[in-house]
Amino acid sequence: MKKLIIILLCILLACMPAGCSKAPGPNQETGREEQTTGETTTQAPEPTTETAEITTAQTTTEEPAEPERFIFQPKVSSAYLKEIFGETRVETWYHIVDAVLAGEETFACPDQDTYDWVIYQFPNKCFPVLEGMYTADYGSPVEGGVGRLIYTMPEEERTKRIEEFEALCTEIMNQTMSPEYSDLENALSLYRYFCSTYVYDTETYDRMRDEYVDDLSAWRLLTTGTGICSEIAPAYSYLLMQAGIDATVMMGGDHEWSYVRINGKNYHVDPTFGLQSDDSLEYFMMNDEKRAEYFDPDEFVICSVYTQEHEHPDYVADDDTFRPLWTAYLDDFDHKTHIMHCHTLDDNGNAIPMKFDYTGY
Repeated sequence: MKKLIIILLCILLACMPAGCSKAPGPNQETGREEQTTGETTTQAPEPTTETAEITTAQTTTEEPAEPERFIFQPKVSSAYLKEIFGETRVETWYHIVDAVLAGEETFACPDQDTYDWVIYQFPNKCFPVLEGMYTADYGSPVEGGVGRLIYTMPEEERTKRIEEFEALCTEIMNQTMSPEYSDLENALSLYRYFCSTYVYDTETYDRMRDEYVDDLSAWRLLTTGTGICSEIAPAYSYLLMQAGIDATVMMGGDHEWSYVRINGKNYHVDPTFGLQSDDSLEYFMMNDEKRAEYFDPDEFVICSVYTQEHEHPDYVADDDTFRPLWTAYLDDFDHKTHIMHCHTLDDNGNAIPMKFDYTGY
């Protein structure tokens, strides 16, 4: 009987499971279940294609887009130059630029009169580094629609200067302006940069009283950091043209400043008067009335002292929108809200905050 009982117990034990269940371990919810016996573990199955795609979508991050940047343009002009000098002269200027960049001594030119006007009138306004790089060849009059240049420096030196100038202008533009800004914002940003960066060349101005100085140019200002009004204004206007803004220079009362067209309206901007002015906006986006506080408007001459030789529109700057800024100092501006944050000063020199909404500009 005892043997029978033992046999029955053995049969029952043989039918029972080999192990016992256990509570979920810390890895069980993620698909890994540790065994109660032995040292090996059973890994979860590989994720399905659908699961892998979801995981990838959750972990992949897009690289931020590179900000849009200005690219240097060798051939720039403005509506003012086209209106005053005419399309033919502007196109002839472009031919000169192409010739210089290619190291050629000839360029397409329709006649001698065009040659005489373009050869010297355009470089300082439209490609300052070319100022003094060539001279007119009056020994070979324009014939057969071809004009000639005489270079004043070797080609290797010309090429190096042009490349350095292009790099400098590109750096200034992308440091101070943005293709995402409006024309007003770019004009403001560049104005602020000029006012805080460049220094008026008092020594050269004083020297001009006693002798003729012929090495003045926007190129000199941009490469040395110092200059007088006839260098500062052309440099400011030139960089605005590089940014696609219509600009030129205006003269009056032995002074020179910039003239810009924004939203179809004309304004005076004087970066020379603005130098070291602690972000004063007194000389920014002036109308004729404001400019007349310093110079007789009857003496204003646009682009060239020879403008009277060419028929052109009577330019008027009569927009009063920016009058509140002429007593203000710029703190910053918000591209998204179109608000300038400024301040004025009370009689004791204390700052009074103000906001200027330039929506539409």
